Amino acid sequence: MAVTFVLDFSDGQHLETSGNGVIGRNPAVHTPGTEMEDPAHVELVTIEDGAKSVSRAHLAFGQYDGVFWVMDLGSANGTTITYPGEGTFACDPSTRHEVDPGSVVRFGAVSFTLSQR
Repeated sequence: MAVTFVLDFSDGQHLETSGNGVIGRNPAVHTPGTEMEDPAHVELVTIEDGAKSVSRAHLAFGQYDGVFWVMDLGSANGTTITYPGEGTFACDPSTRHEVDPGSVVRFGAVSFTLSQR
């Protein structure tokens, strides 16, 4: 059973999701592949970023067995996760990284905080 996760973005966007998605300046340029559980149903989250610190298709997200994950899609400026009380870690490109509720995911000059509903 899918869990609903909430992504609160630093630019004011709010997303409730129980599926997969791609985040970027123009996420429609990404063709979902093996990183998605269901490539036919992908949410596209567009980030307005005039400075272009966020790549066109910066990162993918989803969940597996109720655990939320993110994957940097080879972006120019990378992705980091700050876990509550554990510090900040850089994400290896093309690798799923688990994200705990309360964590902050930063990509370019933008970030989101994850919670679970």
